[in-house]
Amino acid sequence: MKLKETAKNINEYIRKWSEGKQKLVVAVDGYTGVGKTTILDALAELNSDILPVHCDDFMLSAAEFKKILALNEDRSVTFELHRNDYGKIEDMVNAFRKRNDTVELHVANRETGKTDVTKTFELSKSIMVIEGVFMFHPKLLDHLWDKRIYLDGDTVTIDERRVKREKERWGDKYFPETHPDLLCRKHPVSPRYA
Repeated sequence: MKLKETAKNINEYIRKWSEGKQKLVVAVDGYTGVGKTTILDALAELNSDILPVHCDDFMLSAAEFKKILALNEDRSVTFELHRNDYGKIEDMVNAFRKRNDTVELHVANRETGKTDVTKTFELSKSIMVIEGVFMFHPKLLDHLWDKRIYLDGDTVTIDERRVKREKERWGDKYFPETHPDLLCRKHPVSPRYA
């Protein structure tokens, strides 16, 4: 698979970047569906020094996000700047740089829409690789990263794969991008985010 080969190449760069460093933090960004999660999972298998972190673990609960959506007229900005608990991500990165223990955090449960899953993070690792969208956004987290990797790809193929994944995940609750509820800014929150 092409993504696994890409992961091998990225891992070589990470090994070089980490030489002589006590802690290294690498962010992976890219278009939704490009393969960030697959790359990160492959990197964690290839390199036991890597602490894999998924930005989606830090999504706000559905209830919290619904409140934020109601307060902001421009939903695109809301999704961009307020969908995740960026303070919690920054705290996690700072703890990784300073500590060598294990931390347990409550993370997002995409099935329930709550922050009710306990996940253990091994801060004793020497490399943190975190993946997600908007990782390089100048108003959010970009100041935290030692190195940045942007995954690029054919957006038509990526969209086909993403839509297939979303249909499997949401079943009869799936809304295509052309659905009127997603095109109208004033419409109530989609069931996906309710």
